[in-house]
This record gives sequence, C-alpha cells and structure tokens, in this order.
Amino acid sequence: MDRGPVNFSDVVRQLVGIYHPAMAERHHEMNGDLEEHVVVDADLPLLNRVVSNLLENELTHLPSGCRVCIRLHSHQGSAELVIEDNGPGFPPDIGSRAFERFVKGKHSPGHGLGLAFVDAVIQAHGGVVRISGRPGGGAVITLSLPISVLQAA
Repeated sequence: MDRGPVNFSDVVRQLVGIYHPAMAERHHEMNGDLEEHVVVDADLPLLNRVVSNLLENELTHLPSGCRVCIRLHSHQGSAELVIEDNGPGFPPDIGSRAFERFVKGKHSPGHGLGLAFVDAVIQAHGGVVRISGRPGGGAVITLSLPISVLQAA
C-alpha cells in the first residue's frame, strides 16, 4: 500500500457525484451529509475502490425507487462513513457472513468478492466495517478509519 493523507470527504463527494446519474436513472433518492476535510492516512486508489464497491452494491441490489443516505463524520478519532438504505436489507443467511469471500445472495449477479475486498482494505488501514439492519427495513454499512495525525494537528 502507498499510504498518505487523503481527504476522505473529497473522495466520497466525488464518487457520489459519479454515481448520482445512475442512481437517478434507477429512481433512487441519494442524499449526503459530509463533514468537510475528514483526512485519513490511506492508499487513495484502494479507498476509491472501497467506496465505489459500496455504491455499486447499492445500485445493483436495491429495487427501483429506494433512498440512499450517505454520511461522513469524524467521531472520537475515527472517520465514520455510513451508507444507509431503505431497501430489502441483507438476507438473514448472509448477514453475519457478508464479508467472507464468495458469499453472496441467491439472486446476486456478482461473485461475492466486493464486500470481502472492502473488509480486507479497511482492516489493512486499521479500521473496521460493519453491517446491520435498519429499523423498518434496509441496510446500514458503517466504515470506521483512523483519522490522520495531520488532521488532529
């Protein structure tokens, strides 16, 4: 990995902009609440791919007309990215195993590697990724990465 200070806010904002037209085409409402200048010590291409994988999953697995909320905030020394939707959520048999390689939903067109990649990259950066259900239906994916020492200074 080639790590350095990365403005995570800019990464997320840029990728949300890239995915916005495709989300709109599927009639998804996408909104964000992104804190400015959240800096992490990361490998930029890997971080881009992590966020792209998560947004691609939203695009691929949500039925038309869902709401996707993206929040990025610094909290207790960590950058916390939360992607929440009101879709069907993870199937019960997948939930606890979602980050294992080759685990995927029955009707998923993928190979079951996207979330495993996300988890591996986030762990390699000293962070953690979690999934949970959303009250009333849907999924919540939360990434936490350590804040760059440069931001704290």
